[in-house]
Amino acid sequence: MRQLKLGIVGMESNYVIGLMNYINADKRNPIFAMAFSTEERLESYLKEHALDALLYEESMMSVIAGFPEGKSICTIRLTEQEPDKMEKEAIYRYLSVEEILKQVMRIIKAEEAEGKRELFETYAVISPIGRSGKTRLAKSICLMDEVRGGLYIGMEAYGERKPENSETVSDKTCGMSELAYLIRIRSEQIFEYLDKSVVVEGGIGIIASPEVYLDLRELNRSDVSWFIKKLIAYGRYTTIVFDIDGSVLGDIMILGEFDHVFVPVLDGGYAEAKVAAFQRLLEKQELQKVVMRMQQVAVPDLAYDSAEMMQLAGRLVGT
Repeated sequence: MRQLKLGIVGMESNYVIGLMNYINADKRNPIFAMAFSTEERLESYLKEHALDALLYEESMMSVIAGFPEGKSICTIRLTEQEPDKMEKEAIYRYLSVEEILKQVMRIIKAEEAEGKRELFETYAVISPIGRSGKTRLAKSICLMDEVRGGLYIGMEAYGERKPENSETVSDKTCGMSELAYLIRIRSEQIFEYLDKSVVVEGGIGIIASPEVYLDLRELNRSDVSWFIKKLIAYGRYTTIVFDIDGSVLGDIMILGEFDHVFVPVLDGGYAEAKVAAFQRLLEKQELQKVVMRMQQVAVPDLAYDSAEMMQLAGRLVGT
């Protein structure tokens, strides 16, 4: 499940901070929590940032009316009395911390399920170092989907020219360069262009990286979130893998949209220092849960469809 940012607002600072610390210490859940002791601090934060959900005390119900326009936030009320069973978005504040977290996840997952997202898995394979096996790992993960084959989406800095010998390639085949424009303008023609973009090669669907990466740098987290929802609505692939070169990301927050993030690594001080710097960058952008849950992977120098690579991908997908 993608990283979700949860705001907790309440007048009892010990309560909201304690709840925040518990949620953030548990890497098994995808929630990064932030505590706010006043409505003013929350409103100030929302002017420049976004939240996926807000857990608020009954005494602060007025805070919902103060949301900036265009902010879509799942709101969950903390009640002093046990809520009626019909109140689906209310939680009794005196439950155990573990139970409150379970209830929060239940409410948020109910919203996610409306888009059928629970049936799909999205992966980002990204590395701040070159020649780390990133693309081979991404394609191996696609092959693990034995029903339809996964969908590989190229977001590399410099893509290859469209292969001429692929099973479904044609002069009309598009790639991420064309799709990036449609994503930015939220075009409903995206489905038509997806049909033109997917090339079947080696048992998986492939959308080629653009020949020039500048089109991709324009995409932000909201764009990628919209694109993933359209890929889910497209419905042809339940395993969706983005092969991302870090230099193409104009908005690092994009990584918060994926269910799983894998970082291929190499041995050596320079490579290790670059990965550590990459982690610090994510933490500065409030992607702590992405850092906690992402997996560093040493990728063998073998073909993506080799037995050893398939075993590696199987272990990763199964975790």
